[in-house]
Amino acid sequence: MVPKIKDAYPNKAQYVTGEPVRIEVELNNPLQHEVRVLLTTELMNMNRVLEKQSQEVVIDRNATLIHRMEFGPLHEAFQGYGVDLLLTTQAGAEPEHFSTAFDVVSNWRQSPRYGFLSDFHSREEGDAKDVANLNKLHINLVQFYDWMYRHDDLVPPEDVFTDLMGRELSLKVVKEKIALCHTYGMKTMAYGAIYASSKAFYEQHPEWALYYSNGKVIDFINIFSIMNISEESPWHQHIIGEYKKTIELVDFDGIHMDTYGYPKTGISRLGGVEKVERLEEQFPVLIENTRKELSRSKEDVGLIFNNVGNWPVNTVGAAAQDAVYIEVWNPYERYHHIQQIIAWAKQFGHGKPVILAAYLKPFRLESPENIDKANAAALLLSAVIFSHGAYHLLLGENNGVLTQGYYVDYSVASEAFMREIRNYYDFMVRYVHVLHDPSLRDVSMTHVEGDNLEYVFSGASYSTYGEPDKVWTIVRENEKYKLINFVNLSNNAEDYWNEGKNRPTVVENLTVHIQVNEKIRSVFTASPDIDMGRPRDLEYSLEEGERGYTLSVTVPTVYQWSMLVIEH
Repeated sequence: MVPKIKDAYPNKAQYVTGEPVRIEVELNNPLQHEVRVLLTTELMNMNRVLEKQSQEVVIDRNATLIHRMEFGPLHEAFQGYGVDLLLTTQAGAEPEHFSTAFDVVSNWRQSPRYGFLSDFHSREEGDAKDVANLNKLHINLVQFYDWMYRHDDLVPPEDVFTDLMGRELSLKVVKEKIALCHTYGMKTMAYGAIYASSKAFYEQHPEWALYYSNGKVIDFINIFSIMNISEESPWHQHIIGEYKKTIELVDFDGIHMDTYGYPKTGISRLGGVEKVERLEEQFPVLIENTRKELSRSKEDVGLIFNNVGNWPVNTVGAAAQDAVYIEVWNPYERYHHIQQIIAWAKQFGHGKPVILAAYLKPFRLESPENIDKANAAALLLSAVIFSHGAYHLLLGENNGVLTQGYYVDYSVASEAFMREIRNYYDFMVRYVHVLHDPSLRDVSMTHVEGDNLEYVFSGASYSTYGEPDKVWTIVRENEKYKLINFVNLSNNAEDYWNEGKNRPTVVENLTVHIQVNEKIRSVFTASPDIDMGRPRDLEYSLEEGERGYTLSVTVPTVYQWSMLVIEH
């Protein structure tokens, strides 16, 4: 037994430019005497060391010590950093490596990592572990799901109350968790469906509702009545008023404007006149008016709107929301559909960040074999989403994983899986300014294969559009970088993202040939599956041919996800 690094993480989910950065390192000494260790720390940006610290630390016998170190303040916005630790103990002992990451932004909207909370019972009072775990995942935007009294009357009339689904909740706990999120630099978003009312509210205001063509009121799961959100309807101002109270009375930072994917049209009865209402035309108006009114209550208010099943991104993408958020459902069922959704969202959102709520039903299955397949599916889906420059709403609460749209029924993942997925989130944050650079263009389908010799791959069966049992080559580039992500879909006979997956077959010595016109600054690879994401510089060659110079390099290993960066 020797002293170990038990864990390491930043004290905030995200830092704003000019803030000091603090890293907390948990050092464990299992021995029956105190020990003196040497902790060496490198602050990394890409594959370059920015700062190096070495400190001797004394750990009491049989104890865990939290050692804190500071960096910065750092002033360059939208940058990810790695923190690589080396623990050296007595002479002859193998030193231990460990890594974590953080990012610095000018505004949280540059990199919104969405998570959730849904447990607000009185017994949650004083429990800070869930938010602490969100911080370790770098979740900086937290949806408070079903925190409210009624969908048409959001702020509860008293502290302990029962919601419309029969759950006993505490407003005190809600406020406590909001304050806790704020200490970690997280923004809190109040769930609020845009058109759902209780049956009792509908019966008081039947003229505010939407109706089917057969005259029946539109309802959802036989609990909620669907109201008319058009600007002419009194419900329009009513729900904005409820959002406003939520911001002012509960201290939320914004609203998660939820929809259900239907109705897409309905019939209104305002003033006794029937009219067909097309909701895709009304959503942007509601978003704009919500933004205008809530900005009077809080300067930096956030808005997220749910495009269920990718509808209607074409009308909503450009509206005054802070990201293009899409809940993914069939028929978007294959990995290449994920790429399509992200591409469309970026186009219609005019550069807004993209967040996919892609829930994983395999986590509902409980046998050990199925759980391992669920874990593999989550890692591969995260790799696909992050490699295309988007974010993923999947994780929340205390090791919670979303399996369907009612967040309260989340599943709980194992500690081993949480360590794996943390490596992926660390990786995404460490290289966030590259992975999520909005100027990167996806050239996978135009610069590879056929007559395209800009990128040539060998050493593995590969696909440019996520075919099963192949390595998906995702190629993006701008004037500064050529970025290639390899997502290993081998050892799987199908490409349905919402099915359990086998762990891929390890690919070794994957060779890449790239036509280059600019001078090369560096070439390196990194993977969340290897060395906790630490970069590894690669040797490469430049050879002159008929089409100019070609850079050749070999990526040593691809487990599930590896990245190759060519920096000009």
